[in-house]
Amino acid sequence: MSDRWIVRVGGKEYGAVDFETLAEWKREGRLLPANEVRRELDSVWMTAAAIPGLFTPSPILSGARHPLDRRRSFAQLIGDSLRIYKSAFLPFFFVTLLVSIPILLLELTSPAYGIFPASGRAGGLNQANVIALIAFTILIVDWPIFLAAIQIATLEALEGRKVHLGELLRRATNFFPRFAWLSVIVYGSYFFWTAIPVIAILSILTGNPTIPAILLALLLLVVQVMMVARLFANFMFWQQSAVVSGYDGANAIMESKMLARSRRRTRKWQRPLWRGAVLASLWLLVVLALSSGAEIPLVLSKLQSMSTPEEMLAMFQNLNSAKAADPMLIATAVIGTIVHSLLRPILGIAFVLLYFDARTDFNEAELAPKDK
Repeated sequence: MSDRWIVRVGGKEYGAVDFETLAEWKREGRLLPANEVRRELDSVWMTAAAIPGLFTPSPILSGARHPLDRRRSFAQLIGDSLRIYKSAFLPFFFVTLLVSIPILLLELTSPAYGIFPASGRAGGLNQANVIALIAFTILIVDWPIFLAAIQIATLEALEGRKVHLGELLRRATNFFPRFAWLSVIVYGSYFFWTAIPVIAILSILTGNPTIPAILLALLLLVVQVMMVARLFANFMFWQQSAVVSGYDGANAIMESKMLARSRRRTRKWQRPLWRGAVLASLWLLVVLALSSGAEIPLVLSKLQSMSTPEEMLAMFQNLNSAKAADPMLIATAVIGTIVHSLLRPILGIAFVLLYFDARTDFNEAELAPKDK
């Protein structure tokens, strides 16, 4: 029987192509598990997920595993993440700038930096508003591409291939629809369970709150913390599921939840959820330490020129109504952006490695894509 395949998407047929081309389309996000395929000399259609070895490894040998599925100690997770980052530093750093620069522009349009002083006109858009709107639009467009690019570049490095920036961006762009939709689900859930409780707490505590009102606010705060923790567990591997397993929508979140909540390891600190929480916390502490180490000397040098507490208080009170550009504050923002840009890819790489580590808790039948 022919080993060439025809793909049908939206009523149009593509091919016939060989298995290597199908695998390339899968890596680029152009072929999904639910897409219809058939062999060139066969009239029976099936889903791409049913092709052995395309979305999951071929069961050639009993107990065979995906070549990237591997258990790693916590030290190995960090060491391998740094090694992968070093092997493709420029592509990782460039794709991070796609989101870091718009974030910096959004920050610099704040009145605290004094770059765009208020025009004095009531209503209407000023220069700062226009730049902020453009930066926000760019950030929304670039964010799904950035997330997909981190996953793809890590996979390329793990498989021993050189990461080429142009090809990386092209492939990441193919994943834009999938990552955009998943981003709406994931970040929308975080926003709902963060913003709504905060608004409710503030409304309860406005004025002269009573003891029952304070207790209700504390209860809402506890609920908020619990829900955010549950969301972290459910969404921990959604980016990896979208690229490695080729899932979209609810399927990516279902696999993420299954892997992250696995309790098949006796010791809690070896389970994916605990490791993911420690990795994220450790990364955040390093970012805060490096950012503070770079920014504090600049802030202290500014405070040294002030001799009284009243002058310091006046400086902070005037941040929201700056009349002239403040080079010191601008420098701290730029330094913070550089630090974040340098460190942000490491966390993404580490979670890809943790994803493959978590997969070793399941057999091939459990990891196989489920037909819709």
